[in-house]
Amino acid sequence: MNDSLSIIIILLSIAGLSWLSYTIINQQQQIVKLEQQLQHEQMKYKIIINDPLVRDAMEAGG
Repeated sequence: MNDSLSIIIILLSIAGLSWLSYTIINQQQQIVKLEQQLQHEQMKYKIIINDPLVRDAMEAGG
């Protein structure tokens, strides 16, 4: 009885650790995607800000 309980605990531990590993990897992939999106948006913002027409419009309050 004690051996089967130990095996069940070990299997549940392995399953739990596998689930946590999957979750962490998934979160890391999400972070990478969000970082890429942020870099893209920052690049677009820099392009817009450096546009003389946009800069003039911003300074004019429009």
